[in-house]
Amino acid sequence: MKGHLYKFTIEHIEDVKGNAVESLPLLFEARNHDDIFKIIEVMQSKMVLDETDATAFAVGIKLFGEVMLKNRKNELFKEFRPHFNEFMKALKAT
Repeated sequence: MKGHLYKFTIEHIEDVKGNAVESLPLLFEARNHDDIFKIIEVMQSKMVLDETDATAFAVGIKLFGEVMLKNRKNELFKEFRPHFNEFMKALKAT
């Protein structure tokens, strides 16, 4: 698959009670047809969210969307896909 290749590192820093958590980080690579850094810039400038929330939202939606696109024939996404497409159109119009 063509596209930009990204490496993600996720670390669990603390639990719901604020206690430090010691665990190995989760590392993975994922491709995306969009430049996620450009998408983050747009989200941070256009959305009524703080910078951290806009970044988390942009990364999450791009990862989810790419998985759904890659697995478009998967029954899991069949009913949700039209709603996601409408949401993305509305988001891009913002």
